[in-house]
Amino acid sequence: MVLLAGCAEFGLVTDGTSVSVGRPSNGYLVDAKRLADSGEGYKTQAIWRTRGNRYGTDELLDLITGVGRRMSREVKDVKLVVADLSSQGGGAARAWHRSHQSGRDADLVYYMRGPDGKPWEADAMRVFDATAKAKDGSGITVDIPRTWLLVKELVTAPEARVQWVFMYEPIAAKLLEHAAQIGEPEALIARARKTLKQPGDSARHDDHLHVRVYCADRDRTFGCVDIGPMELYAERAAEDARGGVLPEAIAALIGDAAHVSAGAAVAVTTGTPARSTATMATELGSLGRRLRVDASLRIWR
Repeated sequence: MVLLAGCAEFGLVTDGTSVSVGRPSNGYLVDAKRLADSGEGYKTQAIWRTRGNRYGTDELLDLITGVGRRMSREVKDVKLVVADLSSQGGGAARAWHRSHQSGRDADLVYYMRGPDGKPWEADAMRVFDATAKAKDGSGITVDIPRTWLLVKELVTAPEARVQWVFMYEPIAAKLLEHAAQIGEPEALIARARKTLKQPGDSARHDDHLHVRVYCADRDRTFGCVDIGPMELYAERAAEDARGGVLPEAIAALIGDAAHVSAGAAVAVTTGTPARSTATMATELGSLGRRLRVDASLRIWR
C-alpha cells in the first residue's frame, strides 16, 4: 500500500483518510473528520456542540449520516439527536467519557415521546427507568418502535461494522420484544441481541445509547485495537464478501429485467425497457448499499 504524505502527526504519514489508533479507552485519532452539526435526519443540540467532541473516523461519520438519512424516510416529525463523538485528536476526555478516545464511539439519544404520547425531539438526555419512563416526572418515555428502527439500521448498516450498542438492559429487552411482535426475522433479532449490551464497568446507559464500530481493516495496520468478541465482525465480513444483497436481484438487474422495490419486497418483472450500462451500474451500486438480507434471504430493510 502506497501512502501519500498528508499527516505526520504522531509519526504517521497517511493519504488524508482518518486513522483510529489504539483502544477506545486508550487511543487517539489522526486526520479526524468533523461531523456537521446537522444533516439529513439528524441534529446536535447546543449542549453537545459546545463541548467540541464532534470528530470521528470516516467510517463512523458515514455510519451516522447514512443512518440519519435512512431514518428520515421512516421518521419525519423529529430528528435523530447525536451527542458526543471524540475530540479532534482523540485521547482522554475525562470530564465526560472514559472511552471515546479513538474516533470509533458515538452517543445517540433515544427517540422519545412526550407525556401526550406524541413524538418528542430530545433537547437533552433523560434518565429512564426499567419501564422506559423518564425519572424526572416529565411523563416522557422512550419511543420503543422508533428506537428499534434505529438499532435495526445500526446493526445492518453498510457504512461500518457495528460492534456494540451499549444500552440499559430493560430498554434493550423491550426493543427485542417489540421486534419479535412485529415479525422481524429471527436472524436479525439474534444479531441485535449480540450487539446490545449494558456495560458492566461504566454507566448503564439509561439516558442514551452508545455506538462503537470495529476498527477499519486499514486502521489495524496502524495499531487500531478492537476489544471484545469479533463474532459480529466475522459475520459482517462474510456478508460483505457475498455482496450483502439478493443474488437473484443482482442477476436480474444485470440482465436488464428487474424492478427492485424500495419497500418491503423485491419484485422481478419482464419486459423492462432497456437501460444504459451507466444507469444499471448506478442502480446496482445503490442496491448494494441499501439492501441487506438474513440467511433465508428475507429483506431486513
